[in-house]
Amino acid sequence: MPRQKNVGARPTLPASAYVALVPAEGLSSALASFAVWSNSLEARRSLMRDSAFPLADDLPAFLILNQLVYRGAARPTDLAEALEITTSHVSKIIARLEDAALVLRAPDPNDNRAVIVGLTDSGRSAGLRIVECGRSLFDRIFADWPDGERAEFTRLIVKFAHSIDAASAQSLSRVSGYSWSPTHPGEISTPPGLTAAATADLDQPSNA
Repeated sequence: MPRQKNVGARPTLPASAYVALVPAEGLSSALASFAVWSNSLEARRSLMRDSAFPLADDLPAFLILNQLVYRGAARPTDLAEALEITTSHVSKIIARLEDAALVLRAPDPNDNRAVIVGLTDSGRSAGLRIVECGRSLFDRIFADWPDGERAEFTRLIVKFAHSIDAASAQSLSRVSGYSWSPTHPGEISTPPGLTAAATADLDQPSNA
């Protein structure tokens, strides 16, 4: 027999439920805040707008192109893993990017049965605008930081990335497309048959 509900009773939360388990101003809360903000729809839409992304209302297309900006040409399966979506969904998004002449599919030099996806010249121009917007944001963030503090922060955050990768069985490298292993720190994982020079000019200012 179903338990009868007490219609007149209203649940009351204990006082402890209103207190965050992780205090503010600490490492955990700061990292959680950064992750939530950087992945928020607000932040992504703002970057799409500021970089004049050609497919203005297509956030999935922006995320795929952004992956190619930071990892270079990639297999659709790798993009699907990074964005936690299905390969069939990635294929549909890539088709929209192809229609906009931003990416191109080509045979994988390591496996003739597979394909890789890379940026076209128009896609690289869009990508460079995204990179420039990111640089502008960092310039504003670090505007009142002494050069020494900024350099030390850079050193520590890179060291932190290596430590995350080691502690997560290289998960950071797999998802980001960069190799954060001790052997090749910070190196972009570029498929054989392609050259790292294809992504080198991302470090140069954009005139786009």
